[in-house]
Amino acid sequence: MLCLSTGLLLIFSILVLADSPPKKQLFSSSFAIPGNATYDYVVVGGGTAGLAIASRLAETASVAVIEAGGVYEVENGNQSVVPWYSLIMGVLSVSESYPRQPLVDWDLVSVPQTQAGNRRIHYARGKTLGGCSAINTMGYHRPTVGTFQRWADLIGDQSYTWPNVLKYFKKSVQLTPPNLQKRNVKNATVFFDPTVFDNSLGGPVQVSWGNWVDITGTWLSLAMQSIGLPISPLSFSSGVLSGFSGWVTSEINPDDATRSSSTAYLRQAIDKGSNLNVYVHTQATRILFNEETPKKATGVSVSTQGFKYTISAKKEVIISAGVFHSPQLLMVSGIGPPSLLTSLKIPIISPLPGVGQNLQDQIFFDVLSGVSTPSTGSIVFDPSQSEKILKQYLSDASGPYSSAGGFIAFEKIPPSYRNFSTRTTSLLASLPGDSPEIEYIVLAFPNTPGTNDNATTVGAVSATIQSPFSRGSVTISSAEMSDPPIIDMAWLSDAADGELLIAAVKRCRQVLASASIQSIRVGPEISPGEHVQSDADILKWLRENVVPVWHPSSTCKMGKGSDGMAVVDSRGRVRGVRGLRVVDLSVVPEALPGHPSASVYMLAEKIGDDIRSGR
Repeated sequence: MLCLSTGLLLIFSILVLADSPPKKQLFSSSFAIPGNATYDYVVVGGGTAGLAIASRLAETASVAVIEAGGVYEVENGNQSVVPWYSLIMGVLSVSESYPRQPLVDWDLVSVPQTQAGNRRIHYARGKTLGGCSAINTMGYHRPTVGTFQRWADLIGDQSYTWPNVLKYFKKSVQLTPPNLQKRNVKNATVFFDPTVFDNSLGGPVQVSWGNWVDITGTWLSLAMQSIGLPISPLSFSSGVLSGFSGWVTSEINPDDATRSSSTAYLRQAIDKGSNLNVYVHTQATRILFNEETPKKATGVSVSTQGFKYTISAKKEVIISAGVFHSPQLLMVSGIGPPSLLTSLKIPIISPLPGVGQNLQDQIFFDVLSGVSTPSTGSIVFDPSQSEKILKQYLSDASGPYSSAGGFIAFEKIPPSYRNFSTRTTSLLASLPGDSPEIEYIVLAFPNTPGTNDNATTVGAVSATIQSPFSRGSVTISSAEMSDPPIIDMAWLSDAADGELLIAAVKRCRQVLASASIQSIRVGPEISPGEHVQSDADILKWLRENVVPVWHPSSTCKMGKGSDGMAVVDSRGRVRGVRGLRVVDLSVVPEALPGHPSASVYMLAEKIGDDIRSGR
């Protein structure tokens, strides 16, 4: 019997090996050794956009990726792998005294926000392969049809309309329907439109729904629906957001319930045997140019733990360093506001006043109330549950650890709450007709002693402004990339943002006052508190409490040739030079509604296609 079993095992093994595709190369083959080298393309930044565009270019060319960080699975462990931790990661603290994690975070702190309590904000940014897709809360959805029409009109390129970009959204992801058996909870119904996904394209990033639903979240979802925001029959990837609610999709591997980030592009490229070469723990310090007119980017100077060398590009250099570091790298390399460059004795390569300007940052707040239902956190932190929920996760990819996604909604503030000035009304009217003004998210946290001693859980209804009118900036203090950029989000510097968020506070309170959840509410409102009622008091509270949702954008914006503040054209090409592009969220002309990672993947796919097609 032993011999028979051994023989069958051997035959099975041979069949499996025969059926398995041969390896094109080892995983380690795509990690380069420091030292001078030349490639067709050099991509600075191995984040959300960088790995996506690099992997596509590497299908037909040699590509180097310069990444300042390392591998998040090693350097941030379960914090960046297990979905639950994405909601409580210490590095996401906005406090100036945040818990540092320098292996995956850039340690950026803003200047005092003069209209927001004079607070200095720690602004987490991913310094790792995967970039912010390695430390975000994993939400995936797409903006609206009107958003893309506006984008196309602003830059004078109709290839950015919804019908034209949809194929790039499809190309970047694979969708797995929800596992209803594992999500087995009332009031957690999921609807979606399968026609806006195409798994036959083999997109690297995995998109699905978590295998766990927070109980308090299901109650708060009923309250959200009760104020006129029904569940979307399409979900949020079909170009329709405003006026609907729903359970958001996550960037998650459905097989083992782990994070799916842009490193999925890297792994797919390696499996295909692509000519991709990654330099980890390597900082780009300057873009290099030749002496031609106009000057052409020829490579980048880099430093690996103090060892300085040059990575040269035969064709193009692509900057995907993010909303704060892409403009910084341009400026220290001589591309930016001429007066600033002159003051720092940086030779001017291309005088572009828009570099680092136009920063748009979506901000949010929480309205809090005690409730009697359990939260995911209370289960995770309960020692008596530890063994059970760990087994659920490791053996079945289910249970509290397996999910980060929750319930969200989008809307334009309804007429009865629109107590806006004439100017604010006019500004809001200028936005696309289908573009939401506010996104709502429902969350739940374990109660802490002294908050509301009769409640087991704190229920939160948050609101995020989608199209802020305040404009911030990113600038530099020296010609060195080792000095952090100077970041001013300029929160609430435009009065329209304050007016809109005051209305959003009232809508959040309406959610918590819904008859559908009064049976679980415990005690008075925790925050802002019942004493905060007048518009003036609400605005004062907002200034002291708004925080980032980590979706900054537009510091190297796209624009027409007639737009003096535009930094790149519709194909990401930097004005005034050749062989240089910027491809990340810094180039979108205006903030995009909702969570932007889907659009960043789309953008990388689109411009990658432009480059491969000779555009």
